[in-house]
Amino acid sequence: MKALSLLLILISQTAFATSDIKNEPANIHPGEVRVITFPAPDKSSVFSCKGEVLKWSFKNGMGSAIVIESYFSELHPFVCKLELNGKLAHQISFEVKPRDYKAEVLKVNPKTIKLAAKDEERVWKEQKVLDRIYASSQTEFQFEAPFVQPMNSAITSVYGTKRVYNNQKKGQHLGIDYRAAIGQKVPATNAGIVMFAGDLFYTGWTVILDHGMDIFTVYGHLDKTLVTAGSKVKRSEIIGLSGNTGRTSGPHLHWGVKVHGQYIDGMSLIDETQKYFQK
Repeated sequence: MKALSLLLILISQTAFATSDIKNEPANIHPGEVRVITFPAPDKSSVFSCKGEVLKWSFKNGMGSAIVIESYFSELHPFVCKLELNGKLAHQISFEVKPRDYKAEVLKVNPKTIKLAAKDEERVWKEQKVLDRIYASSQTEFQFEAPFVQPMNSAITSVYGTKRVYNNQKKGQHLGIDYRAAIGQKVPATNAGIVMFAGDLFYTGWTVILDHGMDIFTVYGHLDKTLVTAGSKVKRSEIIGLSGNTGRTSGPHLHWGVKVHGQYIDGMSLIDETQKYFQK
């Protein structure tokens, strides 16, 4: 896994507000997104960050993009550039600021820590399926409104929490857990296409939505799924019932947001889309 990863995703100028690109460094934290807008000569311009050419939108002389920083960032500053015929048109610098993450100890079924051979094979096969899903996002946005939280209940585990399972295995919780009794309705956090609705070893009964341009949301540990792969869903449409399946320590909803192969803080996506979306 790359220590530092970012992505610029095409943002519809009709949906997001615009502002001139700034010369002073912008701040970003590991696991977060930032919407940026900038004046652009034309669509033939090349936008890149850290030498990597990335996608961006162009409309009426303005460009728009989203920058995403990996949870595993090494906190190095970076620069994004807009170039036309090899000449610099605009640039924006980013300072990556550290972010403190909480820690917790969980007790789970020992079989989910030290996997039996058959379980290892199952996890391997499931990962192949998930890799194909995350590599097949729609080329256009499937939503026209800001993202929202999947539940209004208390958050029991925030994004980025460092975890120790049964005082043995260490890891990170790159999602958000919501308190939910078995059977509560779970809505989609935005419009999208159902890419997966089934049982997975770690997250149990799970629904995965593709919102276009490599933005996915994951709803895990469900008791039941209410949608089928290939169907389109609207924001707030009920897609399943909360449960206690997979590797859990009790009933709850796990909500994950994956963008270009990186799990990011869903709250950051909500905040940015609410901030820039024109209602």
